[in-house]
Amino acid sequence: MTNATTVPGGLAAREPATPPARTPAEIEADIERTRARLAETVDAIATRVKPANVARRTFVDSDGNLRVKRIAVLAVVVAGVAGLVRWRRSR
Repeated sequence: MTNATTVPGGLAAREPATPPARTPAEIEADIERTRARLAETVDAIATRVKPANVARRTFVDSDGNLRVKRIAVLAVVVAGVAGLVRWRRSR
């Protein structure tokens, strides 16, 4: 026999399972493990979004060589924006 009850809409609802009892020491240890994992995740994100690392991933390949095509595209875009700003100011 299950402890399910029928609710409107015909769906069966079950009573939530009770989690096993834990001691305060187990809960504290779990919290510390979670904090450590969270700290590692935050550090990894901070390292990944650091501007120097983003630039390195964007403009340097895995062998350490510059990605000349990407640098050239960036230079063209910067020159285009600078030209557009100069043209707008002269009007």
